[in-house]
Amino acid sequence: MILFFNQLLQNSLTAVILILAILLFRKLTGDLSKLYVHILWIITMLVLVLPPIPSGPLQTARSLLPKTEFGASGKQSGAAQETETGILAGAEIQNISAEMPKNSESGTLGAAPEERLYRGEGSQAPSGLFNLSIAEIFLALWGLGAITLAIIMLTEWLRLKKKVKSAVRIRRDVWSTAQISTPFVMPGLPSRIYIPQGLDKEADQLEDILKHERRHIRNRDPWIKCFTALVLLLHWFNPFVWLAYRLMNRDMEMYCDECVLRGKGIEEKKHYAQTLLNYACKSSGFSPAVYFGESNTKKRIWHILNTKRPRAAVSLFLLLMISGCGMSFLAAGETEPEKAVADMTKDVLLTETLSDTDTADGNGNHAESGEEEKHWSEKRIVSSDRKDVESGLDKNEMNIMGETEHFTLYGIREGEEMAVQTPDGLVYAEVPLISNYEVEPQIMEQDFDGDGREELAVITYVLHGTGMSIRSLFMADKDAAGTWNIYHLPEEDYIQELTSHFTTQYTEEGVKLIFNGAPAGAAEQVEQEQLDNEYAYYAGSQINFRFTEEKIYLRADLVGYSNINQAGSYTGHQLEANLYYLGEGKWQFLTVNYADAGITELIEYAVPQYIAGNTSEVNERYTAPGTQLSDFGEPQEITILSIIYPPEELAGGETEAYVTIRRAGEDALDYLHVPLKRVRTENEESGWGIADRFGWRIAGEIYMER
Repeated sequence: MILFFNQLLQNSLTAVILILAILLFRKLTGDLSKLYVHILWIITMLVLVLPPIPSGPLQTARSLLPKTEFGASGKQSGAAQETETGILAGAEIQNISAEMPKNSESGTLGAAPEERLYRGEGSQAPSGLFNLSIAEIFLALWGLGAITLAIIMLTEWLRLKKKVKSAVRIRRDVWSTAQISTPFVMPGLPSRIYIPQGLDKEADQLEDILKHERRHIRNRDPWIKCFTALVLLLHWFNPFVWLAYRLMNRDMEMYCDECVLRGKGIEEKKHYAQTLLNYACKSSGFSPAVYFGESNTKKRIWHILNTKRPRAAVSLFLLLMISGCGMSFLAAGETEPEKAVADMTKDVLLTETLSDTDTADGNGNHAESGEEEKHWSEKRIVSSDRKDVESGLDKNEMNIMGETEHFTLYGIREGEEMAVQTPDGLVYAEVPLISNYEVEPQIMEQDFDGDGREELAVITYVLHGTGMSIRSLFMADKDAAGTWNIYHLPEEDYIQELTSHFTTQYTEEGVKLIFNGAPAGAAEQVEQEQLDNEYAYYAGSQINFRFTEEKIYLRADLVGYSNINQAGSYTGHQLEANLYYLGEGKWQFLTVNYADAGITELIEYAVPQYIAGNTSEVNERYTAPGTQLSDFGEPQEITILSIIYPPEELAGGETEAYVTIRRAGEDALDYLHVPLKRVRTENEESGWGIADRFGWRIAGEIYMER
């Protein structure tokens, strides 16, 4: 909830700057069409509800604004903190630390500011009951205000529904009732126009009104008004949002008037203005309906009689300016600290092997003289069962995130830390369980190492940022001395193993991946500028652990990097590894296989649907031209255990995948033969070197081998 409130506050601050700019724009374009300002108001509403769209190194207006966050301690960070790295103390920046080597070519980072940036040091205020209560008070006040406003809005909607309950239909989309005094449109599917009883006898005025209300429906204005009411509900504490809500409704009415009167003469405009006067009404407040005669009738009449249409060049300029404004406020580029993180991350990804010059302590964790304690993502042991920990934890701050027969996983302080209840006691670790993405952890209990005792495996997703998405694997296990530990599989272990299986090769056909000494997949067409800057494939920035039945798998998407491409490019190459736990934090890679991302996604999406009986959908979306699958038989649920095919065949564009499955309720395994063909898609520009997730299609009947 803290993360949600942080984003809400940041959006609200950003919108204030945009609203002030719109007020100036309204003043300067008072007699021009309201189309332009109406678009700006819609952009404002989107800014208020959407998270920023990443724009890489491109700096936008949103990037220049100070951060206004409440951390878990309740203190405001960002501009209110003393250090520059204060805004990076949250989960999204801590995650990057997994990519930082202990030594770089330029020497040991030591206690430099960049290292504190990775580790979130120098900014995180110590949590305490007083500070946490401040954050809770703000959240409680916001929630109370939102609930109150929601009740008011709901009451207004129910009151309006009661008024039109007895309405009589007089035309296809028009209803009449004696319970109202002014016409309006009620949002719905479809939206309805309601008019006062007797208005149908005033033919001239009725036509003006119906044209106006039908234009509202075509413009989707009733639904836009509902959306703005929802935005107001979330940002009720911001007076600028209240002002924007009122002015947006007014400008929406003026723009609708323009649309109705476009091309009309002065007499028709005067007649329309008179109709407005006859049905003028006070503001409808929080009503979901769009009233004909509301929103400052005097100004609407003045606008009707004085509106000027700009020349084509002026109109084009205004639209381009609005587009730039929307991009600048909806997107957010990297801040200077974030850019430093991205640069350092890229340097690590361009290193084929991590430095191993550090000495190791007895627990397998590296220790460096003069260096402060490592971030959790660099450790193999992230905690142990210290007896003093359990007594110091506040039970009110502990939430159950998962349970098995012998273990319970807890999130502490909204998932900022974790604890595992083992058969012998509680094990605590200063490791986050969830981030602002709010992806819950996965758990599985099993005797993974065959020592006769059950262990608990945990997969979390808190390491993500510009160009990276990494899941982390932990194991709660009891060592030979009888001590429970939470072990972590550090990045350096699996990157070294994965990197040993592949290299990058430049050929006349393009850039090729060499897997276990042989070409795998199609050659990739890469621009010469990238090649001149050491373009190569790297593992480590896109890592996904998963449980399948009783096994643990690692899937790594290989990313193409160069000295001028710091974000990386998606290549479609994957490595799939089956992991075996040896005990006490040690792991073994049983197999490492090559995979094509397009084939992986195709089979994981299409084959279960096909076996489940959704043949028509599979034929429509997942088969090659000219291929129509027949029904497989009785619909069944399956689990896909493995997908195997010859990597060297992929360059030719055709192969057959051998898919191992288990049908629900069955102990025996079954094997599917799936013919595949790579087809051109609308996303492709030239050749097969362009990675396309959905470029592969099923090219023939699927049959089962038992």
